[in-house]
Amino acid sequence: MTSSVWRLPRGDEGYPAPLQDLDEPPAALHGIGDAGLVSGIGRNTAVTIVGSRNPSSYGLEVAEELGYLLAGAGLVVVSGMALGIDAAAHRGALEAAGPTIAVLGSGPDVVYPRSERRLYERITSAGAVVSEMPPGTVPGPGCFPKRNRIMAALGTMTVVVEAAQPSGSLITAEQAAKLGREVGAVPGRVTSRVARGTNALLAEGAGVIRDAQDVLDRMVGVGARTVHRDGPALDEELVQLLHAVADGASTPGAAAVAVGVAAAEAAVGLARLELLGYLRADPAGRYERTSIRAPEATTLKP
Repeated sequence: MTSSVWRLPRGDEGYPAPLQDLDEPPAALHGIGDAGLVSGIGRNTAVTIVGSRNPSSYGLEVAEELGYLLAGAGLVVVSGMALGIDAAAHRGALEAAGPTIAVLGSGPDVVYPRSERRLYERITSAGAVVSEMPPGTVPGPGCFPKRNRIMAALGTMTVVVEAAQPSGSLITAEQAAKLGREVGAVPGRVTSRVARGTNALLAEGAGVIRDAQDVLDRMVGVGARTVHRDGPALDEELVQLLHAVADGASTPGAAAVAVGVAAAEAAVGLARLELLGYLRADPAGRYERTSIRAPEATTLKP
């Protein structure tokens, strides 16, 4: 695989311009995949998405949705290919057939974590993996903080989906802020360990990121570009059940009472909504809305 590694030295016209903002830019970037994608990164072309290696199911869904919609809107999704949020953001971008770049703490030909080999292969085929480490380098002490500064520099904005305190994701956000990049964070439950870091960022003034539209509005201007993912059409019965869940009826019994149907009928309807992508259920069987939007012809609560 080493034969497919390319190198972009500092000073070369293909060296990504945003990296020049670093106090100590990498002497060179080594990579595998689309070198032109990396060279073409400029202002307002890339967003960095990072977060916990042990996220909640909510965090994984948000990260994948952000990756999907932002890559679909033409932004390059940058992340670190770590387990959890990073991998979900890459997968979302790949699902949208959009551009994505993974910045590694190892050499570009060393898959880390090894369990993400399939993701690595998809990224090198459709996007690029890069590192300032030469080929063959295995990750060691200090590799990941150095990797984080590259992710912070490449993105015009860094979005933290979930992060504990302390964490590498918060280091990336701090480095982005020092570079004058915008930092955004996805709000999380105040009782959640993996939301402590993001909620702290929000308290310190980070931008509130509820969805991909918030990222676009901050990066390219409010309303300059719109993006969302529509779900399939719904009949009236399912619309009523979706309203009930949005209002807090999280179980089949509560939803049945809210819309005035039998519990068995409500359970079937909620299961259908889950299959259609409008709801997700936790291990206890409680339902909540996903970020998928209903078609314009359907009147639904957000």
